[in-house]
Amino acid sequence: MSFLEVEHTMREDPFATIVEEGQDTAVLHRESTFPKIRANEQGEAELVFEQQLRYQRLKPLGMGAIGEVDLVQDNDIRRAVARKKIRKDKKKDLQVMRFIEEVQIVGQLEHPNIVPIHDVGVDEEGDYFFTMKYVEGETLKQIIQKLKDGDPAAHLTYTFERRTQIFLEILRGVAFAHRAGYIHRDLKPDNIMIGQYGEVMVMDWGSAKKIRKTSSTSEHDAQFLKNAAQTFAHTSNCSGDWEDRVFRTQKGALVGTPAYMSPEQAYGLNDELDERSDVYSLCVVFFEFLNLQHYLTNKRTIEELFNGIVSEPAVDSESLSHPHQGPVPRELCFFLREGLQKSRERRFRSVDEMIVILQATTEGRICIHCPSTFFKRAAQELGRYLDNHRVLGVVWIGIALSLMLAGVLQSGFWIWALLT
Repeated sequence: MSFLEVEHTMREDPFATIVEEGQDTAVLHRESTFPKIRANEQGEAELVFEQQLRYQRLKPLGMGAIGEVDLVQDNDIRRAVARKKIRKDKKKDLQVMRFIEEVQIVGQLEHPNIVPIHDVGVDEEGDYFFTMKYVEGETLKQIIQKLKDGDPAAHLTYTFERRTQIFLEILRGVAFAHRAGYIHRDLKPDNIMIGQYGEVMVMDWGSAKKIRKTSSTSEHDAQFLKNAAQTFAHTSNCSGDWEDRVFRTQKGALVGTPAYMSPEQAYGLNDELDERSDVYSLCVVFFEFLNLQHYLTNKRTIEELFNGIVSEPAVDSESLSHPHQGPVPRELCFFLREGLQKSRERRFRSVDEMIVILQATTEGRICIHCPSTFFKRAAQELGRYLDNHRVLGVVWIGIALSLMLAGVLQSGFWIWALLT
């Protein structure tokens, strides 16, 4: 797909997934493996061999750029699983290749925060599919919407501390993929599930790719950047469904969801991307989770969106407020500020570094950036000191209070002497 075709698709849906076209392909399907166990007329258990489909469709769960996901009943294991297959209108050779690649990538990423694949096969309609764990719960997008709406139960559950813990789980899943050599390229609230038991799952690895080392940007790349920026910016005001349209995944010259892309990803430098691109996308997600608004909320044209991604400094969380919650903790504001740097050299070097800093923050070992973070850190360190040196700590506090009291009394005597 050419960039002009990508730009046309972006006008139709900038928060959407861009897909390349290929050729049709044909496949076959398989059936259930196990026989059924039934009671005969004498009440004894017996095996019944009959032909049946292994997976019985229960209901649709969602649809993406090239795939659709259904809830199905696994008749062999007797459990509900999620089944993903290629959409009818996208069943081309190229899409089948990408589908297979997604299966093989996720199959290598065995981690508590990455949804596992159970099985692969061909269904009764001749479509390739894979099944994965069905996570009962909500997407991060649904949770953010509840918090936006001021849902009391949601705000009681998802405090800033809980949101930070959830984000740490997301980071751990992505960091594992990075160590395995893969970047996600489509991290957004829609692709993160929070299960009914609090489990956090990073979903939809269809845009993931193996990281490849490339040389520095060539003259050809520089010209491409110039043309890309001009093409991206050449548009007029968008219609009222702008927010819905710019939050869908794109594939082709651009891969990912525009609203959550890093600057280098928005330029279409797919071969130049590394872990720091996911770092930026993760911080966009965290920004929205904390502030209950996207950092590009005020952008209304493709030109504004593109400039907001690649050049304009992200709005500071300290300057934002929301009627249903208090201000975002200062230490998290500084964390977001570093992760949303336009230059990848100035961002966190890796997701592992983000984990170290954020974990330390949750434990009270806050990085000092201003008086507010200094006093928070001092209070936490004092509390830790008192836990470890109770007697000595009480003595030091007693001495400090005595000195303060003496100072107040001395000041009172001086004032009394001056007045008399």
